[in-house]
Amino acid sequence: MAIADSLLSTVPHAAGAAIVAGAVRAARLGRMRLATLAGDLFHDTDIRIDEARRTRMRAMLDGLVRTVEGRIRRDVADRLEPVVPTAAVMALRNMTLPIARPVLDAAGVLADTELVAMLSRRVDEHRLVTQARVAARQDPQLAARGLFAGLLTHADPVLAAAAAELDALASARRGGFEEPALAPSDLGRAVQARLVWRVAAGVRHWLALQQDAAAATRIDRAVAGVGSAVIAAFAAVPGHDDAAIMLARAMLRAGVADDAATVALATEGQIAAAVAGLALRAGIAMPAAWDMVLDPDGSRLVLLLRAAGLERSAAAALLLRWPDAAAPIDRIAERMAGYDMLPLGTARDAIDVHRLDPGYLIALDALANGLAR
Repeated sequence: MAIADSLLSTVPHAAGAAIVAGAVRAARLGRMRLATLAGDLFHDTDIRIDEARRTRMRAMLDGLVRTVEGRIRRDVADRLEPVVPTAAVMALRNMTLPIARPVLDAAGVLADTELVAMLSRRVDEHRLVTQARVAARQDPQLAARGLFAGLLTHADPVLAAAAAELDALASARRGGFEEPALAPSDLGRAVQARLVWRVAAGVRHWLALQQDAAAATRIDRAVAGVGSAVIAAFAAVPGHDDAAIMLARAMLRAGVADDAATVALATEGQIAAAVAGLALRAGIAMPAAWDMVLDPDGSRLVLLLRAAGLERSAAAALLLRWPDAAAPIDRIAERMAGYDMLPLGTARDAIDVHRLDPGYLIALDALANGLAR
């Protein structure tokens, strides 16, 4: 038995054991699924995933790299104009000319599992948002409720400002033809920094080929300085999840963060705001809540809803929509039965594992699996 299982083995209620075990199993399968996604996204010919998902993830990755590379190239060109040949400066400023990306693709350094996880999560979030908005347009009663519209004009200025911030950031995450987009500020700080430094290294590699070795130190200083400045600039901008958490906290302070509000946000397509509310109520981080909501198995979603203390009717409303509004009704019924079987105390004990650092859990599983061989 893997060590992660032992973290849950003391859960006292046998009735909830199947749900808890399913949640642990789903977490491991999720990590395996990410490895498959990464292999396909970066052209491992033995692995293929859904083509629409792959296309969207690739488009978002291209947009991210293009944004980061453009910022770095512009600032590096300004710093190195007196140092490198004019042709090199002009090339850096010509954003139609590929410079860093071919180097990064050849080296395979963009295959970052955490980055792939964020790309995949954004695709799934976009799907849930789209499904909710299509359903709302087809139901006049849903369209008339407008909880989020009310938050934008709420008498509490902090709450209204938090809703406006989330609304503005959400608009920036929709690309052409309503396709999903991802901004550098939406990445976790560590992933954000890795991406910037890898793109910076690609730019530096290209520059080294354009100039003699005597200028190498000045090039390194310029590129490193720009990289640090870009990371600081991106970190200063709140990400979409940050804004969702701020809104959830403002709703709690204003006394409007109840079950009905969570369901209403989900119904209106404000998926991040609804997930943020569940994360706060369950006492887990936003990335862990996203993983639990979007896991196709559904066991982790049941665990999250129970640990967050949602009443049965609210949980049922969310299970009808998440992780997939097109799920067969018998699957939804099974998940609802699991919710009914799982005591609140058991769920809150079991969710402790999702408060631990994911890297720690991965290391525990790897150790247990290695010892079991």
